[in-house]
Amino acid sequence: MLGSPRMPAVVAPGRALVSILAVSAGCQPGGSSAPPPAATAPAPAAPAARPAAGSAASPVEPAHIRLPRSSDAPVRPTRRPLDPAALGRLAAIEFPGFEREDQGTAAGVVLFRHTTRSRPHLAVSVAIGPCSAQRACPAMDLARWSARRDELRAQLPRELRDRPDTRFEIGARAIAGAPAITTYQLGYAGGVDEKDQPSTDYIDAYALDHNDGVNQIRVMAHYVDDAVGGIPQLLAIAPPDDLEKLAAAFASFYLHAWQ
Repeated sequence: MLGSPRMPAVVAPGRALVSILAVSAGCQPGGSSAPPPAATAPAPAAPAARPAAGSAASPVEPAHIRLPRSSDAPVRPTRRPLDPAALGRLAAIEFPGFEREDQGTAAGVVLFRHTTRSRPHLAVSVAIGPCSAQRACPAMDLARWSARRDELRAQLPRELRDRPDTRFEIGARAIAGAPAITTYQLGYAGGVDEKDQPSTDYIDAYALDHNDGVNQIRVMAHYVDDAVGGIPQLLAIAPPDDLEKLAAAFASFYLHAWQ
């Protein structure tokens, strides 16, 4: 497999960090309340570039983030693998306030990302595709996923894996009645690179994985803005509750849209 109704606002380092929860009642792409329109472009998901330590964010004003709204109906399991046309339609959907980035396909899985136009920049990276020999779909069982903890943690940036203050938490929850495995990752490491230049590695991300044995999806909400100085600052700007709400809203949207 590919883990507050408001969202945070970022301010320049040295000023108080605040979190505003300013999410609209929800909106479909284009602002309508109708089901998502068909589309036809393949889409993407890529990690954000890591700025050098000490880089400063410019002052910005708090901004509202409009989350996608989906049906309240429980999600039904899919019956057939998603074909390239269906994957292209899902990947091409756009959302107000977010910039979409196509990131191609890998082993039949379409990859794309939505990044907030306002700051702090938060991204929602999505991977959707059918279960296959290359992309197996493990059971949605927390004990089995927890047993893979070391394997999953190894996907963290190398500089963060063994730090005692790095958080890597695996859990479970439901999205629109569908079982999902959650992963929360938080870490920050500042130092110098091989050329003795300032370098920073950090992650603040909440991911949801779901599969129904036929198709699979991974939705990860993560902070992709400037380095802010450490874990306390990351938590102030992009707390896990806000990232969870962002990931859950997009996951629910796509789980209903792929029916």
